[in-house]
Amino acid sequence: MKTFEYDILFFKVKKQKDYGEMRRVLNERGAEGWEVINAEAGDYGYTTFLKRETGTMKAASE
Repeated sequence: MKTFEYDILFFKVKKQKDYGEMRRVLNERGAEGWEVINAEAGDYGYTTFLKRETGTMKAASE
């Protein structure tokens, strides 16, 4: 059975240029194997939830 690790990132977005920074960080994380599984818009920016496979396998019976 595959196992995963998770991370949460928050991005303050006030101006158009902030989206460029958000894109840059997410592309860096993507290169490290992270995948955005959800993004939520709030009053002050975006919260993103990421996951990546750990490479550790567990038996289905565990």
